[in-house]
Amino acid sequence: MSVASLLFRALTEEGIRYGVFKSSRNTGEAVFGMQDMDILIAREDYRSFCRIVSGFEAIRSVNHPSLTSLGREDWFIPDFDKCKYLHLDVHSSIRLGGKFGKRHRLYDYADIQIWRELSFGDCSIPVVSSMDEARITLSRIAFRTRSLGFGAWARLQGTWKTEIDELLFTPGGSNVQTVSFTFGRENLRCHVKKDGSDLWVNRQELANLRRVIREANAAPALSILADWLRNTVNGARYLGSRFVNRLFPGTSIDRRCPVTGGLIVAIVGPDGMGKSTQVKRMRDIYGFKFSCLGLYLGTGDGEGWWLRRLIRLVYIRRRSKMRNMFLAEESPGEGKGRERPPSIRKRVGSRFLELWGMLIALERYNTVRKARRKAACGFMVFCDRWPQSLAHGFLDGPTKQHGSRPSWIRKWELSLYDKMNRFRPDVTIQLVADYAVSAARKPGELQHDEFQKRIDLMTALRKADPQIQVVDAGNDLDSVSRSLFKLIWEKL
Repeated sequence: MSVASLLFRALTEEGIRYGVFKSSRNTGEAVFGMQDMDILIAREDYRSFCRIVSGFEAIRSVNHPSLTSLGREDWFIPDFDKCKYLHLDVHSSIRLGGKFGKRHRLYDYADIQIWRELSFGDCSIPVVSSMDEARITLSRIAFRTRSLGFGAWARLQGTWKTEIDELLFTPGGSNVQTVSFTFGRENLRCHVKKDGSDLWVNRQELANLRRVIREANAAPALSILADWLRNTVNGARYLGSRFVNRLFPGTSIDRRCPVTGGLIVAIVGPDGMGKSTQVKRMRDIYGFKFSCLGLYLGTGDGEGWWLRRLIRLVYIRRRSKMRNMFLAEESPGEGKGRERPPSIRKRVGSRFLELWGMLIALERYNTVRKARRKAACGFMVFCDRWPQSLAHGFLDGPTKQHGSRPSWIRKWELSLYDKMNRFRPDVTIQLVADYAVSAARKPGELQHDEFQKRIDLMTALRKADPQIQVVDAGNDLDSVSRSLFKLIWEKL
């Protein structure tokens, strides 16, 4: 049984008065986590609703400031088996206005005349009647459609046209429909006519509807101008943040944030464990509704500052040679007997390697600080790898020293890793598996002894920090994703 079915059954058994009041044709998609679901809840039942959904490990979010309105909040209920979440757009009252300035109350739960039970898979949900939904939709259109224009009829377009067509018109039925409204002693009508594939609504009747709703909310005389100005300013803020964030990801919050704030998720493991794949998956899953950012802290090809990549190109020509430089253990006879002064070539090479390591440390330090800064702003930051200073030469630690005495460059590099120890992820997840998994996914990337070094170091890291979580990367990708999704959700 789906999480949606269990949730709505629990709400019904507790006598919670609720129902879908908008975009009912999308309810089936919303049940399966592909759309948000707008539900209206009786104000007296709100506290009981919060108690019930909290039992399903639900979380709330903070919306973009331009989209915040009274009597509305977002709830997210996880479905750990499907690695998805159900998004409930919860309203205690239906409010009208521009998209970025809803301030005029239209209906509460008790004002809806008819609710009907509809089934979506194994889920049964109360949904507003077609005529009531048409009333709500036309009221929204009245506040979104310009009253200025030529002719007595305004043509509906886009989603408005689709909604009204499905709600009011049936094949073979009348081409003119009348929708009635009652506000106190005021009785209004709104006519909608269909001409071929076009839908038209009476412009004056929309203006009357808008006027009566404003009067019912005791709106000031200049509220029309104030509402337009507020909606325009908030809309510009929202669209500006979306545009800037598309150009420079992570610059601004353009989506929702968990009400508990942002967090840093670091996924660590040897090569072949699927770190990059899982980071992308988690970023896509959570980024569907939340502001997310992905950061890479490795030294892969094509990543990092141009100077470091240039050093890698002209000096460190192959990854296998670089790995030998940094991972090679001292030979049994090394360090014994009389030391020979290093050649100029070796000294120059050593300085290149020290510079390369220092640039890596600077990149990681800046990225770690960026991760913490963005998490403080509300982003969910997913990091592929995370630096450590427990062991040198592998698993995102400082480079291995190449010389008898550490130079100032080497000391600077180590100091940067010490500073990075101050910034810890909110969630650290280690992906572990047998060497056969790594060898199968990335043949020739790591030898068995190199792989085992990383596994031993990860064990030592867990002893130093017992809060580090472990996930078996040997399972299939979907199973690993479900485990990661649950671990991250529990920290929200």
